[in-house]
Amino acid sequence: MPRRTATLEDVARAAGVSQQTVSRVLNRPEVVSARTREQVIRAMQALHYVPNRSAQLLAGKAAPSIGLITASLTLHAPSQIAAAIKSHASLHQLEVAIAMPAQADFVALQARLDELRAQHIRGVIVSLPLESATAERLVQDNPDMACLFLDVSPEADVCCVRFDHRDGCGACATCGSWGIANLVCWRDRKVRFPPVCVSPAGARRCTV
Repeated sequence: MPRRTATLEDVARAAGVSQQTVSRVLNRPEVVSARTREQVIRAMQALHYVPNRSAQLLAGKAAPSIGLITASLTLHAPSQIAAAIKSHASLHQLEVAIAMPAQADFVALQARLDELRAQHIRGVIVSLPLESATAERLVQDNPDMACLFLDVSPEADVCCVRFDHRDGCGACATCGSWGIANLVCWRDRKVRFPPVCVSPAGARRCTV
């Protein structure tokens, strides 16, 4: 007998939360505490739950198309970068789902990628300072996700955006718009894009 498809109600019951909380994790994860998000994600994984995007669209809910993993938006620079990315994303009719890990280690970042994957998001901008090894492992372990990093070593074997730190967060925000363009390109072509290094003065493609 075929297994019954898990519902949002099943996930809520398994996670010990309300259906509204599960919905928030799917649509506005940034407003849900990390602990609750992890409970819900674990329940989704255990039940093999797949969000019903058709139902969400019929209900008038726009599905987020790209993800942004960032430091706390209570900090000035991350909030400015996030605002710029959201602004540029809207020009491409894209929503941005924001995830803010408590720590920038592999386990926490992988959990955030899993959350975004559960929302059928396949393009993510990572606006956190990361060690090359961490960024490279995230890319290797998530081949179905296009990850673009804003703060990694130029030597890292990943897709990245580079800018002069002396120009401040404004330069990074400008680079964020280049990141949106790359993710849109990846989404439309349905292929992985090669690593890209970009500066506000001009784009420079780097094949690695």
